[in-house]
This record gives sequence, C-alpha cells and structure tokens, in this order.
Amino acid sequence: MTDPSQLDETPPAATMDGEDAAAGGHIAVAVDEPERPHTRPRRPGRYALYVIVAVVLVGVGALLPGLVGRAPGEGSVDAGFVRDMSEHHAQAVQMAMVAYRHGATPEVRGLALDIGLGQEREVGVMAAWLRDWGLPSVSGAAPMLWMHDDGAATADGVHTGHGQRDGTAAGGQVVRMPGMATEQELAQLASATGRSVDIAFLNLMIRHHEGGIAMAQDASRYAGEKKVRHLARAMVVVQAGEITAMRAELRRLAAFT
Repeated sequence: MTDPSQLDETPPAATMDGEDAAAGGHIAVAVDEPERPHTRPRRPGRYALYVIVAVVLVGVGALLPGLVGRAPGEGSVDAGFVRDMSEHHAQAVQMAMVAYRHGATPEVRGLALDIGLGQEREVGVMAAWLRDWGLPSVSGAAPMLWMHDDGAATADGVHTGHGQRDGTAAGGQVVRMPGMATEQELAQLASATGRSVDIAFLNLMIRHHEGGIAMAQDASRYAGEKKVRHLARAMVVVQAGEITAMRAELRRLAAFT
C-alpha cells in the first residue's frame, strides 16, 4: 500500500466533476452548498493536475461498459465497497462541516469545504449505482467483509480488517472501518474552539483519509465493475493530495502556536 506521506507535495483536489457522468448523469445530491469563505487558500499550479486526473479516471469509467452479464450482487466487492465507503464518506462530511463552520483559519475552512462537498458528491454517485444494481443502500452484514487485504488492529485495539456477520472480527473484537473516528473523538471535535478545531480536524481527517485510501486501493484491485475500480483509483489520488495539504497546514499552524 502506498504511503501517502511519500507522495509529492501536492495540494488537494477540491471536487471530482466526473462523478455525475460515472453514475449515468442522474444524480441529485441533497446538499445545500454553503457559502465559501471570502478568503481561500492559495492553490499552486499542480492542483489543476489532480482535478484533471480525477475527472479522467472517473469519466473513462463512465464510458466503459457498466454491466457485463449480471449486475454486482450481495457479497460482491463492488457492493461491499460502495456501501462501506458511503458510510466512511458520511463521517468525513460530518467532520468537514464542523471544521467549515467553526474553524479558526480560512485555509482550514477551505480544505474542509472541499472535502465535504467532494465526498458528498461521491456518496450520490455510489447511491445511484446501488439503485441501478437493484441493491439496498444498507446491509445487515458486518463492514469490511469484501476486503482482500488484511487490516490491522488500531491503537485502541479495534480490528479494521475482515469482519464476520455478527459485526466482530475473528478474535471477537468490534469491527470498525479503517480511519473512522470514535464517538468520543467526534464529540471532542464538536466542542473544540478556535485553533483547537483546526488541529483536531486535520489530525482526524488525515487518519480518516489514510483508512479510506486503504479501502479504495483494495477496491481498485478487486472490484468487478470497471467504473467502481476507476472511482476507487480517483479516490486514492484525490485523498492523497488532500493528506499532503492537511499535513502542510498542520506544520503551518504549529509555527504560529
């Protein structure tokens, strides 16, 4: 698995304009786009490259045959990844909106807005795919059953790899998707003020993106649908760039602490 910290210092991709095409052009995302901050972080030239890569990856996926034979079914990598990543994205959007509303610096608020809007659009794309496949948006199965690459226990002992149908790992541990924040961490973020919001958000979202990249890399290898593999690859590119930007912002904040 690629370590995002080893990638070039590249700013984040704000959104992915190709998602609607990837879903067949009929996505209606139920999100009110909040007013952007008046002061936005300066974007170096490489930012455009990340956007282009993401759009091309997803757009090409939309042009490829979506269904070969039967649609993905229950137990497929495609369905498992789409459902789990939708839930994973939903938490990212939740954290991003806290940082956008209450963050102390325009740079962090801008990053949070980019992440929230981009991941909300991807949730809409994946929801449309599940409808097209005739599958419900949620499943009674434990998360991460679809992953091929074994996960590892987190620092707090929660397993993040394969789960069982009762929601536990083989050793009886509760399964949580990689990078997900705990309820306690979410509460701490919601109650933080000033620069503490910025720092808490950046640390939580970096870990969240690292977990999302692990999930997307697995789906990019093993999903049966080409459009799912292309979206997963685009997620890796975009989230790696966002991690680079967030780490740079943490260093900047530390310099003024």
